[in-house]
Formats: sequence, structure tokens, C-alpha cells
Amino acid sequence: MKYSLPRLTAFVGRHWLRLGLIGCALFLLSQKQVNFNVKLGHPDANDSAPALDETSPADAPSDEAPVTYYTEEGTASAKSGGFFSRFNIFGSSEPDLYERLNGQPEADIDAFLTRFGHVAQAEQEKFGIPASVILATGLLYSRSGKGTTAQSLNNYFRLPCGADWQGATGQADGSCLRRYESAWTSFRDFSLTLTAGEYTRLAQFGPRDYRRWSAGMQELGFLDNEQLATDIQRTIDRYQLFRFD
Repeated sequence: MKYSLPRLTAFVGRHWLRLGLIGCALFLLSQKQVNFNVKLGHPDANDSAPALDETSPADAPSDEAPVTYYTEEGTASAKSGGFFSRFNIFGSSEPDLYERLNGQPEADIDAFLTRFGHVAQAEQEKFGIPASVILATGLLYSRSGKGTTAQSLNNYFRLPCGADWQGATGQADGSCLRRYESAWTSFRDFSLTLTAGEYTRLAQFGPRDYRRWSAGMQELGFLDNEQLATDIQRTIDRYQLFRFD
């Protein structure tokens, strides 16, 4: 023991930083496991829908146009990183969609709702999707219509290209996004996407049940956003979008 203790002390002295990082990583991994287990017990997880429908998605509009490239300011685009980005020790400095939307002027929000409120109601009438969900998603992903993808691609929902997309495309933050000839086409394609294929499960919810619709969208991985339901519901409540349903 008299011989090994000094060697152990010297080893710790030489590698204290590496040992500290390993300890932090193990602690954070244990915390992530606890959070994951807690999330599984969330009430929203019990509102699961029946088995997935294998219906093929509806055909999207076709437009043979050249690829264009844009960058959405303020959008996180990093897909990989080193040790610290992998374990997110220092957290993320990027605001979430809801926080970014709250940074927009109220006049922009009002203008968006005035312009697209009746469009969302018409889509609800035709497809059964709550108008509040349509408006909230559009507000969040287009930054009340002022975001680059909305302005340059007419893509108000940041819908990705996908393997079956045959229409025009554009690039934003390294991702392939659909490009539309008009804002209305973007809203219509959002409705078609959300009522086709695996998303047909959402039709079991009523056209005014925006909480179940948003929870179901997140559960099915729509737009690959793990806090989509929270973002949509907070936006609907904040701007009282349920008045459009």
C-alpha cells in the first residue's frame, strides 16, 4: 500500500482533467436516463393511437425548377461535434421555436393571422386539421412569415424534400426543403402531408382537439421536433389561436 498509493496519487495528478471529464459524462448520462424514464411516464404517452396506416402519401405538386440555396438565420444547423457538443455539458445557446416567435413584433403576428386565418379555417373544413394547429405550426416554422424559407421558398412549415418529393427544392442550413410557387400551396401541402400515410392516425381526433393533434404529431415524429407539442400548444394558448377552430 505504501508503494501503490504514491503511484496512484501521481497518476491522478497527471490525468485529473481527463478523469474529471469522464466523471461528468457518467453523471450526465445517468441524469439523461432518469429523464428518459420520467418522460415515458408522461400522461401524453398514454394517448397513443392505433397501429400505423400504411396508406401511401398523397402526390405532391410538381415543379421542375432549379435548386436554390438559403440560410435561415438563428437556426441550429450543426449535425456533429466533439465531446462537449455530444454530451451538451454547457447546454444550447439556441432559442427554441417558441422563444424565437416571441421575439417577433406583435404586428408581424397579427399580419400573419390576418393573412392566413381564413386559409387555415378552409383547410380545417376540408381536412379536419384544427386551424389553430395549422396557424401555430406556420407561425413557429416561418417566424410569423418573416423567416428566410418562407420568404424565399414559400415554405411556411419547413417541410423537407423527402424521397418521394418530385417538386422544386431549395437548401437551408444544409437541409433539402420543398419550394412552392405560393404561400397557399405550402399550406395545402402541409394539410396533404398531415393527412396521408402514417399521419392518417391523427384523423381520429376532433377538428378542435388541438392538444391531441399536437401530441400525436410529436409522437409520430412530424418535423423531427421532440418538443413540437409543447411549442404548438404554447403558441395556441399565447395567441388564443383556438378562436379560429
